[in-house]
Amino acid sequence: MPRYSLLALCLLASLTQAEETLPRGVLVQPPQPVAGEPGRLIFSRDNNAPNACDVELYVNREVAATLGPGERKALDLPSGTLSVAVAISSAGYCGGQGPGPTQSVLLGPGETRQFAIMVKPGQVFLAPLLN
Repeated sequence: MPRYSLLALCLLASLTQAEETLPRGVLVQPPQPVAGEPGRLIFSRDNNAPNACDVELYVNREVAATLGPGERKALDLPSGTLSVAVAISSAGYCGGQGPGPTQSVLLGPGETRQFAIMVKPGQVFLAPLLN
């Protein structure tokens, strides 16, 4: 009988401790995003590119990064609507034509979005990846 009493006492003590750490009626929830908090865009380029030309990444019509085959870049950017585009770099023998069509990205506060940079003969484009 004393063994069962000891077990009951231990269970009661653990329940009492659980109630002390979290007040009654309080639910654990992730924090809400803060308005104006930056988001993150991650761009990656595969190793299977048909050439070794670098790719320029444009955000809001400004060059934000240059990526070679197999490289990856994470950019912390203001939340809101952004314009993104890619182009073969005009540096060296590659002689790119500048950015192609732009894509609009709606980036929420604290959100992370991922894109793959796809390079095919004569073209380069962005493909969104599922998180």
